Amino acid sequence: MSSGIDGDRTGLSGPRWLPGGEHLVAVARAELPQKDGLAGPFAALAALRAAGFDIADQDEVAASAGTVLPAAPELPAGEVSRVDYRLPLPVAERAGTTPEGLARAIEELSGGRLAAVPATGNWAPQSLFMLLAALWPLPRVALIAEVDPAEFGAHDTPARALLDYLDTGVPPLWSSRWRPSTGHVVLVTGMRIGTEGTLVSIMDGYSSLGDNGLREQPIEWLAAALSRVLVVVDVVDAESADAAVKTAGLWS
Repeated sequence: MSSGIDGDRTGLSGPRWLPGGEHLVAVARAELPQKDGLAGPFAALAALRAAGFDIADQDEVAASAGTVLPAAPELPAGEVSRVDYRLPLPVAERAGTTPEGLARAIEELSGGRLAAVPATGNWAPQSLFMLLAALWPLPRVALIAEVDPAEFGAHDTPARALLDYLDTGVPPLWSSRWRPSTGHVVLVTGMRIGTEGTLVSIMDGYSSLGDNGLREQPIEWLAAALSRVLVVVDVVDAESADAAVKTAGLWS
């Protein structure tokens, strides 16, 4: 998948971060792990803090977003349950955080200085690639993605297999062993562009899923896993983010 972006085409270096992506990863890692049922608030908290907003914790985002906790959370193997909630949050069988609620929380907690531009549509690999490429000119961006983890590759796929994929475009055979019955939320932070394949960097709220939460996925697998995305930018860049969404053939 070719592009005008100068990316890593040898597979020997790290990803090219989206604007502010490396800092976003560092901020998210400092908050690991997410609290049970707070994948969306975890990602939004990282986006807010990376933009310079002093938000107390995941609970503050969850309360603003109207998050409902699951009665029985599904954790990846090896993860320890985290339930040190500071605020009382409702619990129900139909749990989660809506994208609309998360967008509202980001805008409210930033005092209107951040915007969360939604993106949805046909998540073909080319559409996802075009969206990421169109966002590079912005000064700062955080992509919050609602995904189905069952569509991912294994988080511990050997590095050699990922490098081979960059050269050949043939995805590795290892598939995700974590298959929750509901969706999950992650941060999309950058890309590595090879001769034939493109890897997308993902920051998770669970430290066991990758290198302290950070891992790479073939763009085909992330496109298959995607449901909806929030493009978090400074409010002055909201129109540019919306234009990037439309450039990619998606809609907001």
